[in-house]
Amino acid sequence: MYTGHLDLKVFRGSYPTWSRLMARLREIGTPRFTADRAMRQLAGADFLSQLNHGTDAYEKTGSDALPGYAEAWSGTSGSGIDPVYELARTANDLDLYNGALGDLTDEQYLDRIRADILAVAPLRQNPVDGAPGLGGLVRYTTRNVEIAGNGHAVFTIDVQPVDDSRGPLGVRAAGDRFSIEVDVKMPTMIQRSSPSERARRSIVGAQLDGVRPITPLMRPVADLTADKMAALALQPGVGDGIAAPRFKDIADLYYIARTCPVEGDALRKALSENWHWKEAGLSGPPRPYRFYGQPPAPSHETEILWEHGFAQLRERIPQLREYPEFATMVETIDTFLDGAADPSNGKWDPVRGQWQQNVRSEVASTMDHALAPVRAAERAEQPMVPMVPMQKHLIVFDVDQTISKYDTLHTLAERAGRLAEVDACRDPDYETSIRAKVAQLRGVDAALVREVADTIVLNEGVEELIRDLKAAGHEVAIASGGFDAIVGPLAERLSVERYAAGHLEIADGVLTGEVSNLVDADGKVEFIGTTQAELGIPRERTIAVGDGSNDVPMLKNVGFGAGYEPGEAAAGVAHTIIHGDMSQLKRILHLPAPDRPATPDPRPATTRFPAAPTRRPEPSRTP
Repeated sequence: MYTGHLDLKVFRGSYPTWSRLMARLREIGTPRFTADRAMRQLAGADFLSQLNHGTDAYEKTGSDALPGYAEAWSGTSGSGIDPVYELARTANDLDLYNGALGDLTDEQYLDRIRADILAVAPLRQNPVDGAPGLGGLVRYTTRNVEIAGNGHAVFTIDVQPVDDSRGPLGVRAAGDRFSIEVDVKMPTMIQRSSPSERARRSIVGAQLDGVRPITPLMRPVADLTADKMAALALQPGVGDGIAAPRFKDIADLYYIARTCPVEGDALRKALSENWHWKEAGLSGPPRPYRFYGQPPAPSHETEILWEHGFAQLRERIPQLREYPEFATMVETIDTFLDGAADPSNGKWDPVRGQWQQNVRSEVASTMDHALAPVRAAERAEQPMVPMVPMQKHLIVFDVDQTISKYDTLHTLAERAGRLAEVDACRDPDYETSIRAKVAQLRGVDAALVREVADTIVLNEGVEELIRDLKAAGHEVAIASGGFDAIVGPLAERLSVERYAAGHLEIADGVLTGEVSNLVDADGKVEFIGTTQAELGIPRERTIAVGDGSNDVPMLKNVGFGAGYEPGEAAAGVAHTIIHGDMSQLKRILHLPAPDRPATPDPRPATTRFPAAPTRRPEPSRTP
């Protein structure tokens, strides 16, 4: 066990047990920097120290490294936790790379890092039998190793708190086990345009007795900034094969602009050499800088409502609620990034939020030429080819007025001659409303239900979209507030194997007026979660398509939510809005868009970042 980052006598004197350490973390924790977050950050920093064993072999990169670059965040906490740590976006993965092994093949590199990590966290069935860490308070074991297809290996490390007071043979569990993910990038996926930087401050935010500052080498902040800048300006999926927009990178760029002094020449060099632009067939970032699909988007881009996506991220991550309004953040980011292209700008001042002037240098002149404004003709109709293959996604569709052009329960009631009775049943509660509507259909011939199912009119482009998604290897599912007697045949027609829908009770060939297993808004989210777990597809690789208020939770709980001709509620949370031909959605997964012209967008021209698009009223129909 390596303890060079600890004064072991002081540390164990102050925290002889795990419970004493956690009590201290709870004492100094805040809503923005909880004891759980501090615990995971401390364990990650200790694990890195064990891995390096007094060297700088493994360097930090990624969003979890941001506090290490930071100089200051204006404001005080009053809790003993510096705002630099409190206000960084929570990122629990430990992102590392070993640049010294860059001459090895990918296979050799993976073998070496696997051996290094298993030496610190062996493969053991009993977590208590793992390797000691954090001065003996925890044991590390490796639960899982995943070799990803886009240049990295992910190790799931279990951290088991222990009571070691009885000596090595009497160690026993002393708290709940938790895990950290160690994401080790391959050197071929890490671009460095300048030497690595030593962390300006400890990567551990909690001030603890006996814990010395842990300041590893880190990837240059200019290169990290250039990567995040590219991730937002290029079509999602170009760099990582994931279609979901990287809303989190908006927070990270704002954090960098607020906390990190950045040398202008270093950032210009990083931007000019960043390979993402070259792989995408572009000469550099757009000037003025803009996000991909930023409203109003050009016709060859899918419009992305970045403000909606960031608002949902803000709901999930407490510290982001302290960030300013979205437009203010974007203004700060634009000032930072647009100013980087000006060779007269020498160093970014995060406190003043402005660039300091610089005498023009030879390197600045070179970078100025490299960052000449991208010609409009270069970007127009230019398809962006992914640098890595698109990863497998799960796409989940609503049925009524999304797959189906019309509301299926409305259609059934109309054909049964009971539309007026069904429409008269209105209640704000979904289950109460739907049960009352179905009760009005008691005695309707079940053959009529099948007739409705077999004659559903699909929205334009639906069949083509689902067919091409499946052909490209993606998974497709249906989550409907409707009924299995209609959704089942529809799913079979579209060759969709997974679906969720309520059960319409039928007895003696007629409807009983009863329903069971209703799928409400929360039920759709639950179905998506279950399907994700079965398929091994995470949230960020899940896309939901819906139109009504019953679809709002699922649109908010996936990586990318698409509103199809949405009502007011769905339009207010969707990340993009589709009108007319649904097969236009293929563009976000880098599949060929249809040759036929898209249905014109009925909305008026919008401002740069509209609060919300013009929306149609929520229809009076089945939830």
